[in-house]
Amino acid sequence: MRILLATEELLLAELLAFRLELLGHHVEMRHTAEQLYTTLQDSDYSLAIIDTALPDSNIRDVLNKIRSRWSKNHLPILVISMDQSLELVEQVFRCGADDYLLAPFDPQAMQTKLDRLLSGRKLEKVCV
Repeated sequence: MRILLATEELLLAELLAFRLELLGHHVEMRHTAEQLYTTLQDSDYSLAIIDTALPDSNIRDVLNKIRSRWSKNHLPILVISMDQSLELVEQVFRCGADDYLLAPFDPQAMQTKLDRLLSGRKLEKVCV
């Protein structure tokens, strides 16, 4: 599966990409919202993992822009954050996130969330 990972945190990006590649996924990393939008327009991804702390936009605007073009069925989104605020969690779900993962996180918890999000996408492709 192709996964697009957007985070400003280089260490987090490298660790996540390493883990995802061990699980057999192809990962492309971007570090700004603008890079994320450009990449999404040019390619098809199975999943986007987006950090709430992108430097050039807030996560609500990022999610709203993505959801205005790609449905949840077409592009599942896992939001990652170090922010424990319940308000932020509620906002990202209202703006179109499919799941939320608080960093630092257990790799098994991440894998469980990814498996759930990606299995839904596989089912949709079979049913279409």
